[in-house]
Amino acid sequence: MESYRFLYDIALILLSTKIFGLLTRKLQMPQVVGALIAGIIFGPALFNILHLPGFLEPFFLKPTDFLSHLSEIGVIVIMFSAGMTTDIHELKNAGKSGFLVALIGVLVPLGLGALLGFLFSPDEAGPNLILQHIFIGTILTATSVSITVETLNSKVGNTILAAALIDDVMGLVVLTIVTSLAGADVNIWMVLLKIVLFFVFVAVMAFLGIKGFTWYENRYNKNLHRFPLLAFVLCLGMAFVAERIFGVADIIGAFSAGVIIANTPKGAYIDSKFQPLSYLLLTPIFFANIGLKVAIPEMSWQIVVFAILLVVVAIGSKLIGCGLGAK
Repeated sequence: MESYRFLYDIALILLSTKIFGLLTRKLQMPQVVGALIAGIIFGPALFNILHLPGFLEPFFLKPTDFLSHLSEIGVIVIMFSAGMTTDIHELKNAGKSGFLVALIGVLVPLGLGALLGFLFSPDEAGPNLILQHIFIGTILTATSVSITVETLNSKVGNTILAAALIDDVMGLVVLTIVTSLAGADVNIWMVLLKIVLFFVFVAVMAFLGIKGFTWYENRYNKNLHRFPLLAFVLCLGMAFVAERIFGVADIIGAFSAGVIIANTPKGAYIDSKFQPLSYLLLTPIFFANIGLKVAIPEMSWQIVVFAILLVVVAIGSKLIGCGLGAK
């Protein structure tokens, strides 16, 4: 019976994310916020605090490897679909402003996060402690591209999307530098070389992909059902290569595959076939799984104050940094 538990989990996730999504939409908030809230409510952040009786435990959700893997496919499909609906010319036009938004949006959170860490331990010193403070700032540099593409779809959204993509790459570079300074076995130049090679790989795949899909359309135009299958293979393949070989997030590889498909003759048709899969199953599971992973351990009042200030600094530094870049 336990082997079929995932069916109950998925049904509960889909129902709860839809209900909370409708509630957040009435409050003029993105529906993904409702999905996150649903995950938190059914996850350990809430029910572990309530200490439910043992006989109720089988009826409530816990993060599982299956849900984690399914949610990973979900975010890959989200980014793949985002790439298929992205106008490459508008993204290029937003490149300069996106770079400035990303650059200052990384530097300001990095500095303010490190400053906050120093303020909570001003009397302590040492190179390792300084790196810990810098690492706190590094955490704040990250931007969730998947949430960006799910909540924004406009000219301003394209600038934010360009900034978020650049932000992810810059965040990876900053994280690599910080970990290497801490003595980890990481070669900064090798990581930078892999990032450059990844974009060369994307350019090659774009050339081959567009040529290949154009040739396939001219020869097998009647077999339309094959196009989404081949496109999904390209998406998963580029996501795997990005993460495993080049050390770049798999979602960047998936987004790149989507942009390639968007420039093929059947791009719009392929995108239309992925929308129901993303809406009905993968997107709700991805955002709910984020909430399911939230855990709130016992904390002292100092940690509570630090956590609150960290959230304030995280939001404020992004508003200030990205706002200055956009200005």
